[in-house]
Amino acid sequence: MVNVTLVVGITLWYAFNVGYNVYNKKLSNALDYPMLIALTSLGVGILYFAPLWALGLRKAPKLTPEDIKACTVLSMLHTVGHVGAVVAMSAGAVSFTHIIKALEPMFSVIFGILINGTSDPLKVNIWLVPIILGVGWSAVGSKIMAGQDILADINMTAFGGAMTSNVAFALRGLLSKKVKAESKSENLSSSNLYSILTLISFFLFLPFALVLEGNKLSAAWPPVENLEEIPEKILGIPVFSSTSLNYGYELVIYTGFFYYMYNEMAYLVLGEVTATAQAVANTVKRVVILLATVAFLGESMDVHKASGAAVAIGATMMYSIAKTKK
Repeated sequence: MVNVTLVVGITLWYAFNVGYNVYNKKLSNALDYPMLIALTSLGVGILYFAPLWALGLRKAPKLTPEDIKACTVLSMLHTVGHVGAVVAMSAGAVSFTHIIKALEPMFSVIFGILINGTSDPLKVNIWLVPIILGVGWSAVGSKIMAGQDILADINMTAFGGAMTSNVAFALRGLLSKKVKAESKSENLSSSNLYSILTLISFFLFLPFALVLEGNKLSAAWPPVENLEEIPEKILGIPVFSSTSLNYGYELVIYTGFFYYMYNEMAYLVLGEVTATAQAVANTVKRVVILLATVAFLGESMDVHKASGAAVAIGATMMYSIAKTKK
């Protein structure tokens, strides 16, 4: 029998993910403040879960001193990973960022060896080869076929941001498992752990974002010069603002809401399925995002980019499945 709740959950996860990527790109195109955009995305999430804790609709976690320290370290990594991804998507194409982020398993393997001194067998790690080749072909395949300089027109800011995000999130994933396994805190569910990371990350990053872009924003206020003509709808969602400034606020709110909710749904959904199903669901998610960037953001997807992405994403799924069966 079909698990209707799970199907709805996965559908919402994908929908929120598409919503975040589309709204975040529109916001980034309109406002050249990637640090503040990353900060507000975290802040809007706090406005969602804090009332749930305050009203008792969700049991608030009670952290031990040891877990507070551990969560602070995780939050630092979460901040770097989140900011890196936002910078990448602000500087370049969303599709390019997600193709580069398919390399995250490679860093997970490297850190697993360096930190835990363990490595998966060859039959698992062999899938890293097509992941790397697929990402490389997607990024420079068209230039190779045309006999051009492969580094020409590569957006190094987007590449650097995506790779930084890979490193940080691979470390976060590795250490998160350890925190969950060793935690003695009350009510530290996966959802609450993500909420804690969001809360700490916001306050950790707040001073940096203000120092880096606060004066720039203040000098340019109101920052409406690059705002596009206000559309009637985005992704079928009505736009309620009638002024450019309010439209900017609306983009900020939706971007933050979708960012938090897609992560919230991911934690809820992936906790209810097998590891193999997680691998498949994550793979389909990347495909959905790539298709969404073409459909809703007008990003190009030539045969080299598409074939490389298909190889990388497919190999990522096979790596994840092989890892569960080692």
